[in-house]
Amino acid sequence: MTPLDFGKQLRTFRLQCRDSKTGKTLSQQQLGEFLREELGVRYSGAAVSDWERNESKINVNDRLLLISLVKILKRHGGIKTLADANLLLEAGNYRAINIDEKNGIFPEEPDNAGQQTPLIEHPHNPGPPLNSVFFNSPVEFQKILAEEREGPPPVWPRVIVAVINKATSQWNIFHSVRFLVWLWIWLLTYLMIAPSLQWPFDSQESSQFFMGLYGAGSILIPLLMGGMVGVKNNSFWRDKKTSPAFTLPLYMVQGASIGFHVGYFFIFSLSLTQYYFQAQPSVWGEIIKMLIPLFIGYAGAHLVPYNLWRAYGGLHLKDGGIFFIFIILGPLWAWFFLEFYEILITQKLGVILILLSATIIAGAMAIQYRRKGNTIIPLPWVILFYGLIFICQIVLFFIK
Repeated sequence: MTPLDFGKQLRTFRLQCRDSKTGKTLSQQQLGEFLREELGVRYSGAAVSDWERNESKINVNDRLLLISLVKILKRHGGIKTLADANLLLEAGNYRAINIDEKNGIFPEEPDNAGQQTPLIEHPHNPGPPLNSVFFNSPVEFQKILAEEREGPPPVWPRVIVAVINKATSQWNIFHSVRFLVWLWIWLLTYLMIAPSLQWPFDSQESSQFFMGLYGAGSILIPLLMGGMVGVKNNSFWRDKKTSPAFTLPLYMVQGASIGFHVGYFFIFSLSLTQYYFQAQPSVWGEIIKMLIPLFIGYAGAHLVPYNLWRAYGGLHLKDGGIFFIFIILGPLWAWFFLEFYEILITQKLGVILILLSATIIAGAMAIQYRRKGNTIIPLPWVILFYGLIFICQIVLFFIK
């Protein structure tokens, strides 16, 4: 079989599946949702459709996704035997089920059932011992111990220094430069973001300045983080062909922006809770807070492109372009916060407003999930939400 047969075979097995609740054929959207439950990564119905139409191909190294597909198709009656599973995999030139995978999916079948190729037993490969984290072999570690024992007691200071020297032997000037750049990014985050969380503001002018600083930082800092996630030394992305070439860096910036805002709203909630309970923030606490958006943003810069690649078999702006709205979320939030600043920092009214906002967002996501099978709030709804706030402010201005 050729790889072009995989999509047809996948569609055939999916159409043989039945939803346990409705008894109807399993839809592409439902298959994507079941994959999300299995893997924690959501695949849209469009992604499944692309697989079935051979518009995109699952990476041969993404074994977990392939095995999850087999599990779901078997669970819902599309795949019935080990031979069916191997038929699907071999249709796409993927490796057949090995014995470990077979025991997890088809424990009821004998080891040689339906096998066109023999099951492969993968030997257990235990992780390296602790001393091989920094040393190529235990012998090398023992050699250092023997050398350091020759000196006067105590031995442990020399051993610690030797271990540190060995661990840092691969550190070069470029690592130092990279570390310093990240330090500057953290300092920039502290200078641009931290003031927006220090309430109450002294005056209206200072509130506008600090929130404007936050709005600018929410765009600049993810941009810098995305630039720091290099792809030249990443073997995975180096082997992939993304067209156009700027798509991957753009999605890295998008991921950094999403993660940055998730981290920011987390520390915003912490700061607001501290303010309500009149807890004085410590210097170290503020330093750690500023690390959270950077950490989550860095993770997002790695995860977003990879998840899109897994879902669609490539990186295309049409697949995840809607999420670039996160880039302007900072300025929008700065404006929203300034408009409702006095309410937000009032203990009772602030809690009510935050709960009301969370309820509206959760409700919108629930409605969208029921309508489309996903929790992505449509852009027109977001525009309508902020538009109504803007109109209300104009009306209040003329009333005053």
